[in-house]
Amino acid sequence: MGPDWQHLDRRMLVVHPVVDLVKLVPVLLVIAVTGGSTDDRWRLWGGLVLAAAVLVFGVSRWFTTTYRVGGDRVELRTGLLRRHHRSVHRDRIRTADLTANPAHRLFGLAVVRVGTGRREGGDDAELTLDAVRRDEAERLRALLLGGATPGDPDADAPPELARVRWTWVRFAPLTFSALAVVGAVWFGLFRLAEEFSLRVPDTEILRQSAGRAPIWLGAAALLVTAVVGAAVVFVEGWWGYRLTRADDGGLVLRRGLLTRRTLSLEGRRIRGVEIDEPLLVRLGRGARPLALTTGLRADGQGEHVGAVGPAMPRREAHRVAAGVLGVPPDEGTQVPLARHPRAAVLRRVTRGFGPAVVVAAVLLARPEAPGDAVVVPLFLVAAALLTVDRIRSLGHTLTPSHLVTRQGAWIRRTVVLRRGGVIGWRLTQTFTQRRAGLLTLHAVTAAGRGRYEVLDVGVDRGLELVGDVTPGLLDPFLVDGRGAGRLVRR
Repeated sequence: MGPDWQHLDRRMLVVHPVVDLVKLVPVLLVIAVTGGSTDDRWRLWGGLVLAAAVLVFGVSRWFTTTYRVGGDRVELRTGLLRRHHRSVHRDRIRTADLTANPAHRLFGLAVVRVGTGRREGGDDAELTLDAVRRDEAERLRALLLGGATPGDPDADAPPELARVRWTWVRFAPLTFSALAVVGAVWFGLFRLAEEFSLRVPDTEILRQSAGRAPIWLGAAALLVTAVVGAAVVFVEGWWGYRLTRADDGGLVLRRGLLTRRTLSLEGRRIRGVEIDEPLLVRLGRGARPLALTTGLRADGQGEHVGAVGPAMPRREAHRVAAGVLGVPPDEGTQVPLARHPRAAVLRRVTRGFGPAVVVAAVLLARPEAPGDAVVVPLFLVAAALLTVDRIRSLGHTLTPSHLVTRQGAWIRRTVVLRRGGVIGWRLTQTFTQRRAGLLTLHAVTAAGRGRYEVLDVGVDRGLELVGDVTPGLLDPFLVDGRGAGRLVRR
């Protein structure tokens, strides 16, 4: 006999109906505004029936949901009319994610999401226990991933890799994700105003004021809104951020103001790290660290899959990345890189600056565009700077334990991948690459995006890299087992 089946916490009988009703508020508002006449009373009654059904469904989930954690499996039973029995072997568990929205936190509850890291999803990709007591959630996380249970007096304080510093908020307006959230909010407000036919009164005073207001005033108001909104998004998402090292060498990330989140990553599933430097963040001397782990799916939650911190000063990001790898900073993302051949530099020029020259020629050829005499030079200067940045970013190296590669201008990415994490290679050559004696290596791994490029490397050097990382892999494809530049076509 295995362990007994357990119900979720009884306090979910209050939390679930409240959360479901809050989600239903927009629908009920639409029904209330559009209804109300004698002919539309059925809409109001329909809204009340819908709210009652949501309450009943929320209450029924406690009676129909049970779970148990055995020695080798985690099992979950759900469903009222259609029963589901889901089971995940404990050896396949990659992550244990704890979240708690304001309603859960008010009642001392948390949601436990047990993930297997399967990219294609499916019924056994994730089990969700919504909701259990906070201390029980922490116990389950420690039980499923190993490590000391919180509150254990014999457990030493976990080593801390990073903690939030509020000076980092200066990078928030430079990140596209934060600005996208603010834009989505503004778009939603405009759509809501349009839906309810809300209009600003069209008075003579307002028209005269709008005519006198300079354009820069509206732009400044929009900029201030975006900056403040991005800062608010940063504070809500990264409040209390703390990254610590678990007993098994894994990571534990805690963050969030309104919705608290605790993410645990198994140490043996970490395959490397990545430093992302979007252009605006890079101009502010910032970067963002990510962990390449098999425990996070490509459609996982969060702004970036595997993000182990917000945008922060570049030096701090490199330090955090080195801490995740467990190596000194000068052996991680800051290791010196080897330059690529001159042909690769020429390709950066032709692919980056060449199209800009064509666009500039088309603009200057138009007779009815006097402003192009100013715009075109600025455009060409920007293209030239981006091209130079692409050239400077391109590089790679191979250390005793890692493959390091860097590329990109709009988003510069530095990837450090453990040699043991490379499970295969894909070699590609375009027509122009063949003429230039170059190829692109794609290191295949089960972590992160699944494939990482070493762009425009010489053929001999590329095959040498593959042979050093995965010895003997290409021997069946080489002509007579030698001739690094010649592969058997299949």
